[in-house]
Amino acid sequence: MKDFFGAIIGILIWLYAIASQIMALVFFIEYCKSDSFAEILFIDTWLSEIKGLLWIFFIW
Repeated sequence: MKDFFGAIIGILIWLYAIASQIMALVFFIEYCKSDSFAEILFIDTWLSEIKGLLWIFFIW
């Protein structure tokens, strides 16, 4: 039973990791539409990755 719950938790973490990278791409595309080239290179990549990891808090 312990292995079953471990597998379920592993699958949930894997799904969240995939969803967070998809959301990071969505946030990055939104930033690219409105910012300059320098901002896209130096700021928006980090900002979109952080927002992608924490995306669940940004949809409420």
